[in-house]
Amino acid sequence: MPKTIMLVEDELLVAFDVQDIIEAQGFSVDGPYISVKDAVAAVTAQLPSCAVLDVRLQDGEVFPAADLLEKAGVPIIFHSGHADASDLKRRYSKAAVCEKPCSPAALRDTILELLAE
Repeated sequence: MPKTIMLVEDELLVAFDVQDIIEAQGFSVDGPYISVKDAVAAVTAQLPSCAVLDVRLQDGEVFPAADLLEKAGVPIIFHSGHADASDLKRRYSKAAVCEKPCSPAALRDTILELLAE
């Protein structure tokens, strides 16, 4: 059974690109979720192997879902152009940050690295 990567992204074109990157590695995608509310519900229902999270969503910032993921020990990749990487690393010390725009290879390598740990 392939590992599942949760995708939280409210820009659909970006979400489709990220989904392609994830699926090209043989992983399945849970999402994309476009709101904090939906992301929190998804985390509560089933934990993914890893999560790729945009920070700013339709209904606020992704931090409630990120807090649940971190508490459960799920690797997190913040994929955002609207967040300060150093602030994210202070708040989520084990998380990776791929600032937008991010090359597909960099995002792919970050996912593979986190799943290998």
